[in-house]
Amino acid sequence: MMAPAAAGRATASPGESLSKRRVLAISSDLDQLRRIVATLERAGAEVDAVRSPEAIAADVIPHRYVFFSASDGDVGALTSLVPKLRERAHVAVVTPQAKLADLTAYLRDDRINHVVVGEELDHGVFVTAQKLLTGDIFGIEKYLPAGTPVHYARLRDFEGRGRAIQTVLDFAEASKLRRQVRTAIGQVCEELLMNALYDAPVDADGQPIFADVDPHDRRDTRSPRPVSIRYAATEHQFAIAVRDRFGRLAKNTILAYIEKCIHSPNQIDRKTYGAGLGLYLVANAAASYVVNVAFGIATEVVCTFDRGAKSPLRLVGMFVHPGGAEMLKQGPTPETAAGQQREIGDGESERAGSAIHPPERIGGGG
Repeated sequence: MMAPAAAGRATASPGESLSKRRVLAISSDLDQLRRIVATLERAGAEVDAVRSPEAIAADVIPHRYVFFSASDGDVGALTSLVPKLRERAHVAVVTPQAKLADLTAYLRDDRINHVVVGEELDHGVFVTAQKLLTGDIFGIEKYLPAGTPVHYARLRDFEGRGRAIQTVLDFAEASKLRRQVRTAIGQVCEELLMNALYDAPVDADGQPIFADVDPHDRRDTRSPRPVSIRYAATEHQFAIAVRDRFGRLAKNTILAYIEKCIHSPNQIDRKTYGAGLGLYLVANAAASYVVNVAFGIATEVVCTFDRGAKSPLRLVGMFVHPGGAEMLKQGPTPETAAGQQREIGDGESERAGSAIHPPERIGGGG
């Protein structure tokens, strides 16, 4: 299962050239380690494997891609790994369970961009590895069984957003999804489409085009570039993907707004958090939350929903195309937005749900 020279290769000197397809797997659970290795090999990786970061003698791990198991769901388990990572490493964390606050804690380091929770292990590790190894990061199809029909709509304004959401919900109902699931799908579609239409667009200087436009007035404006939504139903899930043509969403922006909402007392008001509340709502409603970004070209957000009882978030990923990636190191946060606060009255209620309550827990079972 594991290459016999795994330990030797894992302790290679920092300057040694490794194949771009060589991936390091780390887990103290031998059975889980074998499972991760087998999944990575199925994705096309050449895998080295160790039981712990301490087993690696080198000061710096030479591998660019690392799949690390936090076997007990302990965020602190990363403490021994992070100092050994190379500057441009990409780490995926595999964990048996995680609260939403744990997920954001895992992702704070620039090099840790993926978390796979609970029973999502096989599929989550496979898709994540395949996207990293090939560089082909966009597309809802990667999260669907082969041959699943994908439906598509394009829009540029508020009216088109309404038609698109209704079309998706009609399809979800025809696909026999329960009302609760359809409600979650509708909320997420609304948030993602509004963000893509009115929060993503920037001018030639990178300044938000609609920042000073009253939310009511936005209903009469068109996005300068089209927005698309793709959606599909499978035997077990429903999937949507919304794509804008600006590519400006940064990981620190997502984390900052989610963490701000997590730590807010009791009720979260949209007038206070604006579009940031939508990022939190999506994380609270979906089973998978994956963001694909090519700076200046496109941002695509892929979400999945289980047909059965509501599942906590169990797959999180942030994939950034290397071209222009440095421009996405730091995006806007609640603090920077506060410095540009404007009086917008009570018009923020154009999106569903003016206030929501933080969940007690979100994660996956072992």
